[in-house]
Amino acid sequence: MPKAANNPAVNSPKIVAVDADGKATRIKAERLEIDLGDGRKLLLAFPERAWGDLEIEAETDSEEAVPMLSLQPGACNLMTLRVDVHHDLLPVEPIDLPQGENPPLLTLAVQKAVDSVDKASAPKKHQIRRWAQAALQRDAEVAVRLVGEAEGRELNREFRGKDYATNVLTFAYGEGEDLPGAADRPLAGDLVLCVPVVLREAAEQGKTLEAHFAHLVVHGMLHLQGYDHENEIDAQEMEKLETEILRGLGYADPYA
Repeated sequence: MPKAANNPAVNSPKIVAVDADGKATRIKAERLEIDLGDGRKLLLAFPERAWGDLEIEAETDSEEAVPMLSLQPGACNLMTLRVDVHHDLLPVEPIDLPQGENPPLLTLAVQKAVDSVDKASAPKKHQIRRWAQAALQRDAEVAVRLVGEAEGRELNREFRGKDYATNVLTFAYGEGEDLPGAADRPLAGDLVLCVPVVLREAAEQGKTLEAHFAHLVVHGMLHLQGYDHENEIDAQEMEKLETEILRGLGYADPYA
């Protein structure tokens, strides 16, 4: 197996910071956090895949190659930018491009009710937003709460009658309401992720922690939108959709 396949750092982006005097400093990082003051931060993520969620000007070393940027709104504060390089492009007459539909709007809150050990392993808000947005089929207001084992067990016992902590719980609000305009209102609900349970499951199943968290967020978001797995047909439909969403995010089939 190639060395790069065993060492994720080999595939990490090479980042060079250049100051006002032109001095360059090489940085090894998967993510940059820029503090703008007044409680504001700008997060730039650099995943191992050839594209990522990240004002960028594209350049190439060859004058014969044309850099192309494609932009896809992901949410009110997130845009996905893809950079491609095209060769031998011919000039074409301008055309009117069809207007696509706006993606569903996700209003997201993330609450971390975990101790320092589990908090270090919990996913970041920008990751949760990306995973939840990928599974979203209509506007939604969602709170994701990251909890420890005690709270996870208490919630599962109180609302499901099961005296143990489970990986993810979904609470949908307004289910079954048949009121005027109900279909036009955003979905509303909570997802509760029990971090220590997710940590154990990822290790037992031989999955990366990121991939397992991504799967559970997608799974919970689909539950919030009415999908279920109470019978074999519904389970197959839900699992197929989860697999397709996760593949689009760059993760392997969680049921393989």
